[in-house]
Amino acid sequence: MTALNAPLVLVKRYMVFGGGSLLGAAIDYVGTLALNSGFGVPPAIALGCVMIVSATVVFCYHDYITFRTAGAGWGRRFIRFMLLAIVIFALRAVVLEFLVAYDLSLPLAVAGAILLISVANFSASSVFVFLKGGK
Repeated sequence: MTALNAPLVLVKRYMVFGGGSLLGAAIDYVGTLALNSGFGVPPAIALGCVMIVSATVVFCYHDYITFRTAGAGWGRRFIRFMLLAIVIFALRAVVLEFLVAYDLSLPLAVAGAILLISVANFSASSVFVFLKGGK
């Protein structure tokens, strides 16, 4: 019975992590399109502005819910997470501009940029922010 519990625990953790990532992706997607269509903010700049909010929300989600690391050392984890968010933004902005330049509709380009870079974001944030020297 214990052999079955280990995979189930891993699946549960992945689903919880995915919930935080999905929350951030939804904020990024809706916010980017809203700033662009509502205020005429260029897509990459809109994405950068929105990612400040989404990265903060996702950090809190992961710190309190996914990894349960809230408490001592949160400031260092937050700084590392935001520095990582800058790198993720740069990658997403390049992909977004590339997709827009090739005449992909803005909603598809934003979704593509978010999805394509999400794997790197998932790996880096779990290893370098929360699991490796998280405190």
